[in-house]
Amino acid sequence: MYGYGNGICNGFFPFGNFPYGGIISMGIGLILLIVVAYFLFRINGPLRSGNDAGRETPLDTLQKRYVNGEISREEYLEKRDILKGGK
Repeated sequence: MYGYGNGICNGFFPFGNFPYGGIISMGIGLILLIVVAYFLFRINGPLRSGNDAGRETPLDTLQKRYVNGEISREEYLEKRDILKGGK
């Protein structure tokens, strides 16, 4: 028979005939898998849960308003208690 290898793979795997050829092929496949996973993760962004993915909560908005000086400390504390289910 003419061709590569011992007839099992018939040269289908490019490094199959060399010592450690299977490990090299597996390493290349693993690197390709990691590269594809990286780009998929980069395109889709971090995994987020449900509908609040990236949304600002009312408490976040209240904190920003307080930090920006739009509301007083008393107003902030009162509204924070209401949002947390206090009063």
